[in-house]
Amino acid sequence: MRHLTRSAALTLGSMVLGVLVAAGAAVSGQQPANPLVGAWRVTEFSNRNGTIPNPQPGLYVFTRQHYSFGRIQGTEPLPDYPSNDKATPAQKVTAFDALYFNSGTYTVAGNRLATIATVAKSRFAIGTPGNQYEFTISGSVLTLTERSSGTVLKLTRIE
Repeated sequence: MRHLTRSAALTLGSMVLGVLVAAGAAVSGQQPANPLVGAWRVTEFSNRNGTIPNPQPGLYVFTRQHYSFGRIQGTEPLPDYPSNDKATPAQKVTAFDALYFNSGTYTVAGNRLATIATVAKSRFAIGTPGNQYEFTISGSVLTLTERSSGTVLKLTRIE
């Protein structure tokens, strides 16, 4: 009988353990863990206009079936005013244009993410098939690439 090196034995043991865990999940009816679940901070934004390496604040949250996305777009902070009733129309328009918000449900198939908003900043985004993304996760970094526009968001897991 041929003997395995310690490294080969550990690799083989890890593979067997992985197969057993996957088989156990299949038998028990459990779905594999969803790697998107958690809270993610936006750390980089790229589109046809260029890359913003330190964007304004943004938070993306995924539960098992729902998501909530919010970010301040661009490089400028929101205008500073004491309250909505004291803001000028120009300040309100600037804030509205800078904000990206929507929440709803999502599905994952392989490395594709599809969203459907139930709440959004703009009515046209609600209830229709939303954005389609391809995603990768490397360590604590999630990269979302919007399929229609090519926009790329990099996010870091914060919980």
